[in-house]
Amino acid sequence: TLRCIGLGEWDMATRVKDLIDTSENPTVAPYAKDGESILRITARAKTEEEARLMIAPVEEEIRRRIGEYIYGIDEDTLEDVIGRELVSHNKSIAIAESVTGGMIASRLLSYEGGMSKVLNEAFVTYSDESKVKYLGVKEETLRSFGAVSEETAREMAQGLHEATGSEVCLVTTGIAGPTGGSEEKPVGLVYIGIYLDGAVHVWKRYFTGGRERIRIRTTIAALDYLRRLMNGIEVIE
Repeated sequence: TLRCIGLGEWDMATRVKDLIDTSENPTVAPYAKDGESILRITARAKTEEEARLMIAPVEEEIRRRIGEYIYGIDEDTLEDVIGRELVSHNKSIAIAESVTGGMIASRLLSYEGGMSKVLNEAFVTYSDESKVKYLGVKEETLRSFGAVSEETAREMAQGLHEATGSEVCLVTTGIAGPTGGSEEKPVGLVYIGIYLDGAVHVWKRYFTGGRERIRIRTTIAALDYLRRLMNGIEVIE
């Protein structure tokens, strides 16, 4: 099972359509689940070893086509992949969430391989006051650009690093709705910021759906951006 993020089920199926259409043994089948796309390769043989040998070249070809979107295999989760990366390289992380309200921290804490060794601090900085108090966001920035802006997300990420000394800092701010949106800043507008290796990266995204769906999609995107950035893979919005 190959697990993909950032590529919709239709887009994924289009890129490997010939493999899906002509597959008999092994077969290739697409699925979509909880904001991710899945390709399942199934082979039938007399032994498991023979089946895996049959699967290998198909998997290799799929990876050649969509490898940058594949974050894990079989039962992997995004938090497992990121957790292993952080723990194996002993990289400390801190998180400050506005729109996601703790969802990112909750998912990372579900990794059982030693997250307590690398997660320094996690904040829910939902109000403007908390962004100023804990992250050092300038009041002038909030007045001029608003809490949901590239400028605020950038100061949140930089301020989180300065406050905690963490090597990796991940922040979110946005409008989950159903109220609070405007023509200039509609419901679904979010900014994701990451401090890594001395630089701050910020991405602007628009997500559709209800309040919970926007928060979930922001969480998934933020974790995928972090995965990509830590592994030197281009972030595709």
